Amino acid sequence: MTDERRSAWVGILAFSLFAWTVSNLDQSLFGYAIPGIIGEFGIGLDRIGLILSIGFIVSAVMVVFAGLAADTWGRRWTLAILLASSALFVGMHGFVNDANQLTVARAIAFGLSAGLAPITAAYVAESAPARHRGMWMGVLQCGYPLGWFLAAMIAAPLLETSGWRAIFYVGFAVVPLAFLIAWRLPESSRFTDVAAARTGAAPALDFKLLNEMFAGRFRRRSLASVLLFFTFGCAYAGTAFFFPTYFMSVRGYSQSEAAQLVGLSNGIAIAGYLAAAWVGEYRLTRRDTFALWCLLGAIALVALVWLPTARWQDLTLFALTGAFFYGSNAVVGTLLTELYPTRMRTTAYAVCGSAPLTLGFALFPAIVPQFVASVGWQWTFSVLISPLLLIASAAALALPKLQSGQDVDAE
Repeated sequence: MTDERRSAWVGILAFSLFAWTVSNLDQSLFGYAIPGIIGEFGIGLDRIGLILSIGFIVSAVMVVFAGLAADTWGRRWTLAILLASSALFVGMHGFVNDANQLTVARAIAFGLSAGLAPITAAYVAESAPARHRGMWMGVLQCGYPLGWFLAAMIAAPLLETSGWRAIFYVGFAVVPLAFLIAWRLPESSRFTDVAAARTGAAPALDFKLLNEMFAGRFRRRSLASVLLFFTFGCAYAGTAFFFPTYFMSVRGYSQSEAAQLVGLSNGIAIAGYLAAAWVGEYRLTRRDTFALWCLLGAIALVALVWLPTARWQDLTLFALTGAFFYGSNAVVGTLLTELYPTRMRTTAYAVCGSAPLTLGFALFPAIVPQFVASVGWQWTFSVLISPLLLIASAAALALPKLQSGQDVDAE
């Protein structure tokens, strides 16, 4: 690899990691703000769940168009536009006057940021060296715990001094950065090759790709991917957004203490993300690594809600839950990008990965509060969330067992 190509893909990785970290920072800020929002607007946890659900329903639709746009017009500027516009609406959270306005701002911000997942995954997968692609994709997925960690560092002091609105203003700083960074980066070389081979009029969104994904050799992997990401999304959204509230309600922490514990645990859990990427790249297949990490994540989650009696135990077991449960993200994205060729990769990721994931996000923020009201937090996490991780693990085993490091267009 030449120095110029190496510099290009490192820049692409850095930009994609920045975008994914900012996206997850936004989601985590909302999680930290929930107690303050409830207090100011006089709403219940069920209304918070509805706000989240509406946002993710919008996201499930908009992510498909984002994937089609990136496969039609390119990864770089599509990513920059979505990142900047979503960050703008995150900042607008701080100016809402009631729960209805908050619902609108949240839906638009979520909808726009949904496209970041398939685009960053395709951008990095197509630019990284094939032999180590999984490790660099694992680094990309560290944007999730990094987002929660950085949000905690921002949110904890601001919540104490300025209230929940102030923590969202960071979104305004992202808007110019998105365009400045994209201006200095190249387009994906694989996408450029595909675009150069096209003939005829200027490209338009190719909706035929949607039919192709569920026909012929792609059918089984597409259906298995939809099930995997939907069940994983249900489990993810049924826990991640509610952990600050869980630690306040069940364990008796203050709002600031809960934010710090969640943020610190996610920072520690980065090791689990990198471990998943390493195991999937050099020891097991990505498919088998994801299945194993989900199983261990389910066990860690049950242990977290039943065993701790001290803060260090909460910290340790939540870090393990993050390392395995959420850490499985480090390998599953790479697996999905390798299931489809360049010409349809971002669209396939959006339709078979991001869309069912966000549908799960839409469903479970509304369902979990109903279960919590009936059986409590501990039984909700144990009998509702953990089985979903086992289903996701089984769905992964239905996918092709591809050799790690295989060229993304060779299968």
